[in-house]
Amino acid sequence: MGAGQRTTEGVIHYRLGDPAAARRARAMAAVGALASLAPVAMAAVLLDKFDVPLASGGAFWFVAALLGLLVGVRAAVGYGVASRRLRALVVTVDEEGIRMEAGRLSSAVPRTALARIVEIGGPLGGLRVESTPDARTGAVTVVRVPRGGDAFGEVRGWLERWRPIERRSRRPPWARLALGVFVVAAIFFLPFVIDDFVARSRVLAALAVVAMWLAVRRLLRTG
Repeated sequence: MGAGQRTTEGVIHYRLGDPAAARRARAMAAVGALASLAPVAMAAVLLDKFDVPLASGGAFWFVAALLGLLVGVRAAVGYGVASRRLRALVVTVDEEGIRMEAGRLSSAVPRTALARIVEIGGPLGGLRVESTPDARTGAVTVVRVPRGGDAFGEVRGWLERWRPIERRSRRPPWARLALGVFVVAAIFFLPFVIDDFVARSRVLAALAVVAMWLAVRRLLRTG
């Protein structure tokens, strides 16, 4: 039985398949590693602006190497966990609703409780199916259908019969261009901003670096 093959009439059993699961797991591990290393880079800039010798006694580079090793190990473990989960993933769609199972994890959204379907672009995108809030707890059940399997288009077409699929809103081209200009400008002017704050207070300089890093991360995530 191939990935995503319809096994019985009126039912789709969607799977990613080993190659697609491995590609997606590698991408997830790489994104996580880059996000983890960002604070290290910001710390290097901060220490340099505070005139702290980075190579003094090798302490900084020793810590940086340990952090790099930790991030590498974490990425490798994350890849293994994600790969196993994605290989075990089965999304079942029928007239009653949609159900996701991946090892011990499972969630289901009945067709009668369907509230929203969102399509997320990009290599790590897919479909996000949300239920109406539970009457007692207010919790919303979510079933995620990752892109990559052979029958993704078939699953999408089936769900679209139930409810129009929304696309995650993206900024218009001019706004994305402005975002790129802002990020480049922020990186270019950051040393000058830190110099100005260092003249007043090193605490303020540290807060400026943290604030700039958080702002850029948020903008990149929502872009």
